[in-house]
Amino acid sequence: MKKYIIGILLFPAIFYSCSGFLTEEPVLKQSNELTFSKFESLNKACAGVYTRFQSANWYGADFILTSELSGGNAMNPVTYPGSGRYRYQTNWAYNESTTSSIWFYAYYTISAANNVINNLDGKVSSSVSQQDVDNVKAEALFIRAVCHFDLVTTFAQPYTLDNGASLGVPVVLVTENGKPARNTVKEVYDQVVSDLSTAESLMSDSYARDGLTDLAAGVTKPAIQALLSRVYLNMGEYQKSADYATKVIKSGKFELKKGADYLAMFTHNTAASKDEVIFEVYSSKKNEYWDGSGWTQISYITTPGDGGAGSADVCASPDLIKLFDANDERLALYELKNDKDYFTLKYAGKEGSGTPKENNTIVLRLSEMYLNRAEAIYNGATVAGVTAQSDLDAITSVRGAKTVSPSETTILKERRKELAFEGQIFYDLKRTGTSLVRTDNAGVDVVFPSKKWALPIPKAEIDANPNIVQNDY
Repeated sequence: MKKYIIGILLFPAIFYSCSGFLTEEPVLKQSNELTFSKFESLNKACAGVYTRFQSANWYGADFILTSELSGGNAMNPVTYPGSGRYRYQTNWAYNESTTSSIWFYAYYTISAANNVINNLDGKVSSSVSQQDVDNVKAEALFIRAVCHFDLVTTFAQPYTLDNGASLGVPVVLVTENGKPARNTVKEVYDQVVSDLSTAESLMSDSYARDGLTDLAAGVTKPAIQALLSRVYLNMGEYQKSADYATKVIKSGKFELKKGADYLAMFTHNTAASKDEVIFEVYSSKKNEYWDGSGWTQISYITTPGDGGAGSADVCASPDLIKLFDANDERLALYELKNDKDYFTLKYAGKEGSGTPKENNTIVLRLSEMYLNRAEAIYNGATVAGVTAQSDLDAITSVRGAKTVSPSETTILKERRKELAFEGQIFYDLKRTGTSLVRTDNAGVDVVFPSKKWALPIPKAEIDANPNIVQNDY
């Protein structure tokens, strides 16, 4: 399958800034030809592919907050005026000019990953082993898979609606100028699974990128396996989702945390050894996608505006807060202000980051693997010695919450509590075909199925590429 870079994007030179991501910043101001000719340059270029994840239009803010606002976990504060941003998501007032911007960032990242993937052949030498080459290729394949997956879950109907028969997004495997049409949802998922499965087979069990400031910010084999568990859950492939979740859980590299260790996990400078964090986006003011002021970053947006600390644009909804038991330690991650507004502390800023605050964004962590497996087992998967009840108990016991019996409703509720403000609620509702019903009057209710669950493709792409069919909205 030969696909091309989306119409409005140009063939990118591999000039990346990795400041803050690596302990030593690579020197990459050179031609594509020179970069493509040497393994060392491609290896450094692969490190640079991570940079756009930090963009405020992606994991730096918008991708997370759009999910939370649209899915009913978040709202605009009542007692803070805010800056006027993030006002349309709770009412699903999406159009081609007010929609997710990850279309451009993800496809640019895909083009950069492709440049690495497609130029690694023949790079084995006396100083570069085949495993060295395979590890870098696996990293780039994982990143490309993340991009395609985030795109198809945002701009298309869920796989589970019609087994992937509806329009998805273009699959792009070669970085060239072109105007591709949309692939089906199934074709996109097939490519994501192929990329991740290949990455798993190529990457060494012990691989970790050299020189990382934060080891959890680089691709590892458990990160690949964790994403496969999530992807298969979205496909309704419950046995495969459970099997991959089990691989991560049994790896012994991660532990469920509680108390102070659990609370500190969300504002750490770097992930601790034996932490819950499997993969996260490392935030640094040195990254070229830091906006220079922090004004657009998630910490600033979700922090109360007292003393200029933040813009207080987004807080937790009463519908979310009332789900927690009084003794549930997760409730400590929400701070009540003015007796009406609860603000999440998951993005309170890394220690010593100052104002505006830097904050890593957790993408995959161990608790999700237990919840994935619980849901998969409830839906018919089998894992020796494990039940849906035991996996739910693993979460509720460390959080100090009441035990719950597994059902479609209780499992989704536990996911909502555990993964709140981590960008999953919109996608969980969507893949499970669950209508959105609010009781706090913070936004509209949205039934499922509905055209609304596939966000409009940005107008700039529609204008540039006549082969792209717009979603109904």
